[in-house]
Amino acid sequence: MSSQKAKGFNPFPGLRPFTPEESELFFGRKGESEEVLSKLLNNRFVTVMGASGTGKSSLIYCGVLPGIRKAESQKSQPWRIISFRPGNDPFGNLAKSLSEGMISKSQDKNVKPDHPEGIIGMVHQLDLGENENILLVIDQFEELFRYGSLNNTSTGTPERFVDSLVTAISQRSVNIFTIITMRSDFIGECAHYQGLTQLINESNYLVPHMGRENYREAIEGPVKYAGATLDPVLVELLLNDIGERTDQLPVLQHCMMRTWNYWQQLDEPERPIGKTDYDAIGTLSNAMSMHSNEAFEELDMRGKEICEKLFKTITDKGSDNKGLRRPTGVRTIMSIAGCTAEELFKVVERFRIPSRSFITPRHNVPLSEDSIIDISHESLMRLWDRLREWVEDEAASVQMYLRLSDASAMYQQGRTSLWRPPDLQLAINWRNHHKPTLEWAKRYDPAFERAMVYLRTSEKEYVEEEENKIRLQKKQMRRAKIVAMILGTASVISLAFMLFAFVQKIAADRQTRLAEEARTQEVRQREIADSNAVVAEIQRNLADSTKGVALLNYEEAQRQTQIAESQRLKALKNEQKALEQEKIALAQSDSAQRARALADRNAIRARQQADTALQLRMLSIGKAMSIKSLQAQGQPDLQGLLAYQAYIFNKRNYGLNNDADIYAGLYNVAKQSGSTTVKSYRGHSGGIKSIAYVPGKNEFYSAGTDGKVMKWSIDDKDQGLQVVYSGSDIIEVLAVSPGADWLACGSSNSTIRMIPLKSSETEYVLSGHKGAIKSLIYSYDGKYLYSASVDNNVLKWDLSAKTSESLTNGSFQITSIDISSNGKYIAGISSNGGVIVWDPARENDNFRIDVSGRRIRTIRFNPDNNLLALGDENGKVELWNISQNKKVSEVKAHDARVNDIQFNPLLKQMATAGADKKLKIFNISNPADLTELPISISDFEGFVMVMQFSPDGHFIISGAWEGADNLVSKPSHIDYFVTDICNLLTRNMTVDEWNTYVAKDIPREMTCPEKDTNIKVSAITDK
Repeated sequence: MSSQKAKGFNPFPGLRPFTPEESELFFGRKGESEEVLSKLLNNRFVTVMGASGTGKSSLIYCGVLPGIRKAESQKSQPWRIISFRPGNDPFGNLAKSLSEGMISKSQDKNVKPDHPEGIIGMVHQLDLGENENILLVIDQFEELFRYGSLNNTSTGTPERFVDSLVTAISQRSVNIFTIITMRSDFIGECAHYQGLTQLINESNYLVPHMGRENYREAIEGPVKYAGATLDPVLVELLLNDIGERTDQLPVLQHCMMRTWNYWQQLDEPERPIGKTDYDAIGTLSNAMSMHSNEAFEELDMRGKEICEKLFKTITDKGSDNKGLRRPTGVRTIMSIAGCTAEELFKVVERFRIPSRSFITPRHNVPLSEDSIIDISHESLMRLWDRLREWVEDEAASVQMYLRLSDASAMYQQGRTSLWRPPDLQLAINWRNHHKPTLEWAKRYDPAFERAMVYLRTSEKEYVEEEENKIRLQKKQMRRAKIVAMILGTASVISLAFMLFAFVQKIAADRQTRLAEEARTQEVRQREIADSNAVVAEIQRNLADSTKGVALLNYEEAQRQTQIAESQRLKALKNEQKALEQEKIALAQSDSAQRARALADRNAIRARQQADTALQLRMLSIGKAMSIKSLQAQGQPDLQGLLAYQAYIFNKRNYGLNNDADIYAGLYNVAKQSGSTTVKSYRGHSGGIKSIAYVPGKNEFYSAGTDGKVMKWSIDDKDQGLQVVYSGSDIIEVLAVSPGADWLACGSSNSTIRMIPLKSSETEYVLSGHKGAIKSLIYSYDGKYLYSASVDNNVLKWDLSAKTSESLTNGSFQITSIDISSNGKYIAGISSNGGVIVWDPARENDNFRIDVSGRRIRTIRFNPDNNLLALGDENGKVELWNISQNKKVSEVKAHDARVNDIQFNPLLKQMATAGADKKLKIFNISNPADLTELPISISDFEGFVMVMQFSPDGHFIISGAWEGADNLVSKPSHIDYFVTDICNLLTRNMTVDEWNTYVAKDIPREMTCPEKDTNIKVSAITDK
């Protein structure tokens, strides 16, 4: 089979069993099919048993039934095969299958499920031919016991169906042959039915576990049949990953289905399916989890809430801590999830599409309110990380409910008291978080109302007890206050008496002091009288002696001199004291000025803090408004007003330069309103492979899987296209020369087609590679062209001579490259996913970047510096300083592989594209700090493969793998959204809207200038 046929279908069914039409894809159990067929023909009955995931259904449909058809053609004995699953209505499902098996046009009536003779009576309603055999294939027979409690019909119980089945097999009027498939852990349920037990003992087949070589056939056979090839390394890796687990067959089928899809999307049919494809889908251990999370992320918020409750309802945790399937009716799930049937079916459909099959019934079975929802295989509970958390959370919730129910029963019997903290608080937290319902609780213990009454009573009793404690404390405080007042009054009176006694003591001391002063005065008068007598004696002596007078005059002169000197010294002291007082006054003045300055600074700081608080509030309001604009569906004016006013608040209050929330609101408005800032370029009929801008212009070229290269203009309102090239070769990568005179096109057939962009030149082809071209980069002067290919070689082309030289010389194997802006370094991705950096001018100057065993998918130099960005298969992006061979920072950018990285040096931005269908724009003003929330755009229908910033940095154009709008340009910054936004709006916010979405205490403003609706009249004059 050709590789073209391999593109048409996926040879692996995933989690669902193989169908009879896929028997050619069924490998690994050839001898077992023949043994089961032999037992069936000899005994008219066979039970095929085995552990979950051993492939019982596929063995019957693709091994036994083709054997029946072969025997039919050889013996010319007709067989009519009726296949069904019991579900919750075994007779009804059998009747439906029998009706579908009516082949005669005269049989225009349906088989009735309530025939009194049971199965044999229902079979008799068929128009059977002579010697025609009937084969009943009852798949998943254990559903008879698993769904027994869910039987919502009146056609009979599981016991009646088993008895009817045994009777039909035992009779000989009609040749009825029967195959039942059943999980071996339900064999004990069959022991309750004597007739069925005897049939099983007489003819049964236990499906053995597949050995290593059986698994090898199951892996290699379908791929070979579909016309593709497998890397032997991948086959051995798969066999090692399977190990000795018994339920790995459906997990393997799902993993191979995903690996095939991924390989097919890359559109490299000649390349063997290899380890890179296997790693990209998460390997055997993570493929199912990644696929399930992909389905979960496709749901809206309401859908995610319903999804969580759905899976919590249909799964359980056994006593051995293993996950258990718990099939549940649609009505019960609706009651537990609090949703409508339409909302529930919308969620279920995402998980049962053919490429997933995580939930039964299968996608071709219509859903109704009588349907039973179940997971398709237990391995989903083991491998899906989110479901494991849900199962644990549900188990903890059930445990709390059962504890509460048991306590309520014991309280009713008088054997325990009401709950108190911490048990009471834990139970209240459980009730408020999980919001249990009666329908949910009946699945574990029907005494829901009793338990809730017990919890409310415990809560009420505890609250009243605490309130009583508070009232008692307040009463005790009032008593303490009264006692304190009495003691305080007594203290005041005692203090008054003490003051009175102290005043009396002071008065007595004063009288004593006055008496002492009078006595002292009397003594002083006596001394004065004695002194006057002495003076008189002296004057007499002076009169008698002139010498004595002269002596006294001299002494007086000396005394006057001393007084003058004393007065001079006193004046100096007074002057010094005045100077000191002046200094103190100056110091006090400076202190007062400093105090005033400090007060001014505090006032300024308080105003700044108030301004900061207001700024933060306005930024918070702006973010909330932008988010609310996304929710105002069907109100274009309100959406635009909220998004634009949020932008104004962010700009005015110095918010983040390119805030992610503000961007999301403006982007949504631009898409919904048809703004020219968001454009789709439709022309390619396949995925986008490469995008290249014309230097200095708003023009770019695109290449797609349809084999076309087209030219576009961002400024062209009509978005017209120009086909530059169209051929059988798929162009993998484009590059425009610095002078915008040549377009280099690297093709999948190893050639580089040089297309002139000026009419005076002639097109030519460069040949030198032996595989698809993955990288093309011009030198800064346009004289040289660097290319890298899957042939592991890097060539440097001299465009004037049209010759090339190898830059690797076989020393290392490189498949794609990037070159630093100064041309000093070349970075390349090796064939094993590693990264090598080297200086072409110095052959020995190269080093490998440590990527710790991860596979790097894309690399890109930042034109501003020597920073190199690496994007790996797990969604991580790292920035490395090449000069220092040191990692600067890292960020988990995507949930799947990184397909492309681009830099916008004008706005200090880095954009990443991922296989999780998202494009993100990071602020790298500080490359060491990538904690700012990036802009995330997730409205792509397929993987985002490539992207480019426009030369002016204002726009980013992205190319996706699939979808009608797979080539789209959008602004790189919020400032470029608002150039024409007011032209799209017809009004401003009303007062009520402003109060609702902004705040009542913030003055209302006009988001857009009021439009002039006055009619202007101009006079018409004759010229």
